[in-house]
Amino acid sequence: MSNRRSRMPKSRVPALAALAVSLPLALAAPALAVPAGPRPPASTAVPATGSAAAAAPAPHGRAVPAIPTGSVVQNGVPELTGAASPVTTRFTATLPAGTTGRVSALLAFDPDQLPGAGVTSWRVATRLHASCSVNRGPYQACDWTADIPSDDDPLASYLRVPLPAADAGGTITYDVRMSADYGALPEDQLLHGWMEVTDADGNALAVGGAQIQYRTGVMPAAYRGALYARDTAGVLWRYEGNDTYLTHVPLKPRARVGGGWNAYTAIVPLGGQSADAQGDLVARDKAGVLWYYAHSGNPAQPFKSRVKVGGGWNAYTALSAISGERYRAGDLVARDRSGTLWRYRATGNPARPFAARLKVGGGWNAYTSITAYGGGVVARDAAGVLWSYWPAIDPHATDPFMPRLKVGGGWNAYTAFSGTMIGHYGSGDSLFARDRSGRLWWYDEAMLGVPGARTSVGAGWNIYTVLF
Repeated sequence: MSNRRSRMPKSRVPALAALAVSLPLALAAPALAVPAGPRPPASTAVPATGSAAAAAPAPHGRAVPAIPTGSVVQNGVPELTGAASPVTTRFTATLPAGTTGRVSALLAFDPDQLPGAGVTSWRVATRLHASCSVNRGPYQACDWTADIPSDDDPLASYLRVPLPAADAGGTITYDVRMSADYGALPEDQLLHGWMEVTDADGNALAVGGAQIQYRTGVMPAAYRGALYARDTAGVLWRYEGNDTYLTHVPLKPRARVGGGWNAYTAIVPLGGQSADAQGDLVARDKAGVLWYYAHSGNPAQPFKSRVKVGGGWNAYTALSAISGERYRAGDLVARDRSGTLWRYRATGNPARPFAARLKVGGGWNAYTSITAYGGGVVARDAAGVLWSYWPAIDPHATDPFMPRLKVGGGWNAYTAFSGTMIGHYGSGDSLFARDRSGRLWWYDEAMLGVPGARTSVGAGWNIYTVLF
């Protein structure tokens, strides 16, 4: 696409929008509903589709009408669903008579129709994908793009797909195959736009309306967390997280993982546990031996066979983990009997998962519970006050935490905690807490490191001795 085309004069943007609205869209389904938009001045005559308006010849001998007399027609409205298979939409451009040479095309959508609240066109563009075919030829990449707003380029912030250049003809067909990541837009939305075809000098030849129906779809397993629970018989159970944008019920029905987990006195997830069976863990047995379980990627059998880390881990009265990166095997933190906290950095090698320990500091015997949460930990003191330790900005710092932040009191009402990825887009900042009656509560995130309002999950959770 030429630079002349990309830096469109501001006066042409509303004119193009009006032309796109005025030109018909031929569809097999009922006609597209295009909302009213800016109209050209009353003195500007918009020719009907297929009319032959007179125009002065261009320097290269091409017919360049002052107002494009060609048309672009979209064949149906594609339904683009997040994390689903690609869909294809076809545009047919009819060019003015006598047009020759190379032509380019641009598909564009006004950013003002996006829902706001941080949903910018350039962020949406990173989650959309496309390939294009001209005149039924081979498909080639044609990426979605958008930039920050610019006074010099009124189209800079538009959501755009530059289409491949082609030789002019009476008609040109453009097939655009597109797909979307889950969460490209926060909700279902019908996007309105236009396609314009220009010559090599950036002069408009044809324009027509365009629409895309976006559907949010079903949240993929990779975006949903998982909660594990060990019962009194030693059987481990797995609860996949739901899409909490669609339901207030955070967990799906449980599935059995397997027995024998009563062998362990501590089980610690290293990083977030996801519904697609990502996330490693360590488990300490009664003899003080630590074992490493790497994730399998298979939800039916979420962990690979255990690997022995080593003995001597009964020296610690509490084990937890920290991780600032989703799916990364986290660092292990361990509190000894004197109240000193130690950090074991992850190596990325399951055969030798941790480097030599580093001293974090003392005073951690003030806490009766230390739980991995949102990349850091939350710690409850003897008075029932919950404190949040958010990860340090520098992941290589000896002290892995920022200064602690007081969450609030009353947390002695709970007998078990688990930080999870079950939340909006697998945020990693959700916290489950079981009270003394056996009722499980879910705290979605409120802000970095601080749980929000609680939601009741259900009763009967006292059948479990460990939650993680």
